[in-house]
This record gives sequence, C-alpha cells and structure tokens, in this order.
Amino acid sequence: MQDAGYTHLRESFNLKVPPLALELKQGTEPDEKTIDYGFGRVKILSKRVKVGTTNCEHIATAIKYQGINLAYLSQIFKEIDVPELTRFILQQPTSEIRRCIWYLYEWLTEDTLDIPDITPVKYVKLLREQYYYTSVTCIRDKRTAVDNNLIGNKEFCPVIRKTSAIKEWATKDMMELAREELRALGNFVDIDIINRSVNYLYTKETKSSTEIENEDSDERKTAKFYRALKACGLYPLSKNRLINVQNQIVQPTAKDTDYRDCNNYVGHKNRRSGAEFVHYVCPLFQHVESMMGGLLKMHESLLVDNTLPAMMHAAIVSFGLVYIHPFNDGNGRTHRYLIHDILKARSKNKDDLIIPVSASILQDMKSYDQVLEIISKPVIDSCDYDLNHKDEILIHNDIHHFYRYPDLTCHVDFLYKMMSASIKKDLLPEIVQIYMYDSVREIINNNYDLPNKELNVLVNVLMENDGAIGKKKKKRGMFGDYLSEEEISQIEEISIELIASMKDTFQSVLKLPDS
Repeated sequence: MQDAGYTHLRESFNLKVPPLALELKQGTEPDEKTIDYGFGRVKILSKRVKVGTTNCEHIATAIKYQGINLAYLSQIFKEIDVPELTRFILQQPTSEIRRCIWYLYEWLTEDTLDIPDITPVKYVKLLREQYYYTSVTCIRDKRTAVDNNLIGNKEFCPVIRKTSAIKEWATKDMMELAREELRALGNFVDIDIINRSVNYLYTKETKSSTEIENEDSDERKTAKFYRALKACGLYPLSKNRLINVQNQIVQPTAKDTDYRDCNNYVGHKNRRSGAEFVHYVCPLFQHVESMMGGLLKMHESLLVDNTLPAMMHAAIVSFGLVYIHPFNDGNGRTHRYLIHDILKARSKNKDDLIIPVSASILQDMKSYDQVLEIISKPVIDSCDYDLNHKDEILIHNDIHHFYRYPDLTCHVDFLYKMMSASIKKDLLPEIVQIYMYDSVREIINNNYDLPNKELNVLVNVLMENDGAIGKKKKKRGMFGDYLSEEEISQIEEISIELIASMKDTFQSVLKLPDS
C-alpha cells in the first residue's frame, strides 16, 4: 500500500507533528475501507483513486479525505516548494480544495502567493460542517472566495470532530438537564434544602479540585477557591481577570503578575533516586502571550457567535489553558475554574447552580490522565529537551503547533461524561441526602428528648446504616444516657421504614441508581 495525504507528507518532510486520528493509504483493491490501525484508524482508498505523486497533490488528497489539520499544514507550508505550490493552484484556481490550500497558506504564513485575486465564484467554507463543529460567523476572504468557519484563530485554533458520541451529547444542555432534575425534586423537597445543597456543592468542588493536584484542601485554600467560584461568570474573561483568579487560588508566594516568563514542565521526583520524571513539557514561554491572546479571542468570538454548545465551549477553553500552562502555579485549578465560569457566562438562567465536576474527575483520575495524555504524550515524544542540575528545563526545538492547533474532540467527550456523572452521583444524591437527614432528624426531635449534639450524632449513625444503629454501637451503650432500649428500637424501626420509603420515592422520580 502507498502512503497518501498527511501520512505521506509527514514522512516526506520528516515532520514533528501530533498523531493523526485517521491515517491514509491507497490500497490495491477496488473497494474503499476504514480499519483499526495501531492506536488509531487507517482509511484505505480504492486503487482507482488518484492520490497524486507530488507533495501539492498529496495536500489536496489530505484535505479531501482527512480534513484540514492546521498542526500539519503549518509545518508543511514551511517546507513546501512555493513556486511549485503556486503553479499547482494556478492550474485550477477555481477548484474548491485548491482555493482552501491557497487561503490557508497565506493565512498561516502571512506570505502572499503570486496569484491574482479570484474571479467571482461561489464561496467555499474551510471546514465541512458534516464533520466538524464550526463558527456560524465566518471570516470572508474575497481574494480566494473562502469562508473561514474555524472556531478559533491563527494564534489558537482547536478542532472538535462530529463523532457519533459527541453529536448525541450536543443534543443535551447539561446545566438545563440538572435544573430539570431539580425541578422534579421541587415537588418533594423544600427550596431551602436545595439552596443548602448548592452551597455545599461549591465546597465540594473546591476541595475536589485541590485534591486533584495532590494538595491538602485546608480551610484557607478552600475559602479562596470558594470565593473565586462564587464569582464565576460575573466578569468578562481577560488576561487581568485570569491573573486575579490565579492569585486567589495559590499560596501568596506563588502569585503571578503576568504570564510566565520562563520555560516550565509538569513532573515528579522519584523519592528513592531523586531523579526528575517529566510528564509534560509546556510551550516555550515566548509563545504563551500569543496563544493566550488567541484563546481569549476565540472565547470572545464564541460568546458572540453563541451557537457552539456551552459544554464544548467550556471544554476547549479550559483544556486549552491547561496545555498552554500560562502560570507558574495554579494552572490545573484555573483550568477547572474556567469550566464553571464559561457555563455560568453562557447560561440564560442566572441562578447559583454549580455541578461539582471536579468530584467526578477525582473519582476517575485514570480517565482524566488518559485524556490529558492525548496531547502530553506526543509532546514528550517530539520535544527535544534536557534538565539541568537545578531541574530547570532546557527546550531545544519549537513545537508550538502541538499546543496551538490541538484536536480536543476527546476532551469534549470527557467533560460531558464527567458532568453527566456528577449530576447523578453528586448533585441530586446530595440534595436527597440532606432531605432525608432533615426528615429523620425532625421525626426524632419531635418525639424524643435529646440534646442537639447527641441528636446530630444519632441521625448520622442512622443515615450511615439505612436507619439501623448497629450491634457494636448498641453494645457500647451509645445514647443510653438519653434513650431506653425500647426507645432505641422504636427509633430504628421508624428510621428504617422512613429511609426506605424516601429512597423508593426518589429512585422512581429521578431514576437514581440503587445504593
């Protein structure tokens, strides 16, 4: 089989580029097929398809069958023979694919090819909307008659492919879905209980987000992150706003006044050998300003465009930031803060609802690490770096296109999954738990004489054991100073029946999993 498209060009120019979602080859059979291939897939074209013999022809083949890949094209255009490319476009200047190549070359390189402006012709869109999520507000280029419908810009431009899973997710507004579930609870639960639960969920999000970083969630850290989360969506995102957020969630000694001005990496030190292991190399600090400027510009455009689902918007901005790693510390927590900030900014309902997604991430760190490695592993493999005697990183090559033009399809899918899990496992069960706690406490308080402290301990014990106190606690004589054995048996009987009844009700209303 013969390599074709980006697969051929990667080898032809010996490019340092990310792995392809779809490799391309020309087969020897009359039929076309797509099969699993290593860690990805390969499309095997029919032997009748003309993939071309020149690099320019392979660019056209790549765009036709593998789509527009900016990380590849930005590097290919550095190596391409410009006179050859010019002749290739002039042979068929009205061809849609060749016009896209023409536009992309001039857009990415900021060089003008020796080609006259196109005669009046129907405009073509860069990305095919059946395969990619795009911007409705296109940037029109009269010179090539191309509509740029990318969701980003030259400084930062991720892509989201329309996989079957993500198309299904896109039909669901996760925040509104959570509200619908809460409205279903409204027939059973007092609004005060829902409000109490939401406040607790802010605390849960702050603690979980800190624990993801393997840091202690002490009260001061929790309080600072809590304050930052409570202000989500209130102010437009800007460089100064991000710096202010970073300052709120790190130790005073780790506060930044600007984006980082040195190279950085994510790693850990082996306790026995003292050797430093690098998990991720951040982009050169010289590129951080432009990448972050592009990310914030994309965010602003998506707010104005207002057609990309909010969850996708939150995913590409938040994961974009964590890969750019603009600060010396606090990037992970700022990344997770941005998820909530964007969801709040995009929401028409200005309530105080938060879905504690970090709690779900914390419970599935393996999946979180795997999705981060989609970018970090190829970066480590392609980056030429060393650590000096101070464990400072020395980067010898420039792979800015890895960070600038990422495929974040899997990251979008991951965030949807985590949000869905959090609604079912954290948001709704927490509200139900508080309601059940209050109900058990009220019925005991109304019928038995117990001090508040002892009452709270008793209710906690009952809630942990579906209404039972447990043999060991009975043997130790817990609550014996205030309750007789007969009263304890009565309380157990009442609590078991009450908790079972409430569980049945909520499982049928909210379709919660059995405990």
